[in-house]
Amino acid sequence: MTRFVLILLATLQAPVPLPTIEAKTPKDLAMVLSVNEALSTLSQKVTACVDAGRPVESCRCSYPKELTALRTKYDDAITARPEWKDQLVSYQYVNKEGRNISGTMVFQNLRRELDTLKCS
Repeated sequence: MTRFVLILLATLQAPVPLPTIEAKTPKDLAMVLSVNEALSTLSQKVTACVDAGRPVESCRCSYPKELTALRTKYDDAITARPEWKDQLVSYQYVNKEGRNISGTMVFQNLRRELDTLKCS
């Protein structure tokens, strides 16, 4: 009996993966890529700053223009597509070289990062 209860509790507490929403329309794809580009731009600058020996906490707030751009792109996407909040959004497109590019934007993680990142 005890073993059954433990298995039942483990099953009930198992994490449930988020469903993936596909960005299929050109407008949706453009929004996801815009957020991704803003995130990449900020990430590259913060990485270079950390690689230069500065503390990550300082580096994360050293690029207010890029951080504002990321927040704006995120807010614009969630305003246009509120169902994307805290979801996984996958995308796929063919680049200029004819290569199939695909990825997933984890809007839940991005929101958490933006919510906790407080720069003066």
